[in-house]
Amino acid sequence: MRKTVLITGGAQRVGAALSRFFAQNGWNVVIHYNRSSDVARELSKELSGIYPEQYFPVVWCNLSEFPEKMIEFFNHLPQELNSIDVLINNASVFDPGVLSDTTPELLKSQMSVNFEAPLFLMQSFVNCFKSGVIVNVIDTRVTENSFSHAAYSISKKALMHLTKMAALEWAPDVRVNAVAPGPVLPPPGKTDDYLHAVIKETPLKKQVKLDNLSESVYFLVENDSITGQIIFCDSGTHLT
Repeated sequence: MRKTVLITGGAQRVGAALSRFFAQNGWNVVIHYNRSSDVARELSKELSGIYPEQYFPVVWCNLSEFPEKMIEFFNHLPQELNSIDVLINNASVFDPGVLSDTTPELLKSQMSVNFEAPLFLMQSFVNCFKSGVIVNVIDTRVTENSFSHAAYSISKKALMHLTKMAALEWAPDVRVNAVAPGPVLPPPGKTDDYLHAVIKETPLKKQVKLDNLSESVYFLVENDSITGQIIFCDSGTHLT
């Protein structure tokens, strides 16, 4: 029976790469989006044309609408979906602000999408399907105390610890792991020059390829002896 993965933020950037990677490996892919409706539907159409025997529905949800919609999320999927085998919490927001300038609104916006939504999506996934795999996309920043994006970093650190706690609580039926990317793509609003400057500071001096990141996620999905782990796919950034 063909397996199904749901990828939050699955229409653009890293999410789109993950959607394509899982499609190439024979999976049905549920593509979640918030504002990128046209992009999500175009990706679904593209994948359906390449893999006509697979299923690529798109679902909308504003992940900042917490927590009621997250708790009921999996109860409102298309009827054709009998179950979801894998949940990938990929969607995130990345806004700058040092601690001294962090407002309640900024903290809420980062925590609601980057931490609270994954928490209650995970809970909903477990309650609905009882077994499966969860992979959270965090950030190599969780190992450092950089304060340029303080609220964002705090939200991802919280998601890292949630990953380990959930892995212990929901074993053996649900495995929970995370991938921490490094320099993959320039952040929204930044140029390639910004990315290249970041790459120069990594031990491997190389950009993380989207395929490398997707392979890391897929490895955690397929290896049924791993839970509570974090793969740093970051060109060694976490070592510095």
